[in-house]
Amino acid sequence: MRKGARYASVGRVIRSYLVECYWPGVTTATYAATVDRVAATALPADRGVRFLDSLLVPVDEVVFYRFSGQSRTDVEWACTAAELPFQRILEYVTAAPTPHPA
Repeated sequence: MRKGARYASVGRVIRSYLVECYWPGVTTATYAATVDRVAATALPADRGVRFLDSLLVPVDEVVFYRFSGQSRTDVEWACTAAELPFQRILEYVTAAPTPHPA
């Protein structure tokens, strides 16, 4: 471990899904309204899908929505239920560092 690092190793690995939406002409207002709609969509617990957050990249006219879920199919179902138009769904993995003991 390098000097001054506060983390000993990588901790829990979490599988999640990134939903990519190409959105020509997107505005901050329409983006915010869509985020609210996606967050308010009732998702059945048996599907195990949870909306995490989203990211707007105005210069590229693209919005990314992050979900956790058991499968890509379940996330696709959730996006359809929320009337979220998307181009693709990508599985990704995040890793949070485990804090180094003091």
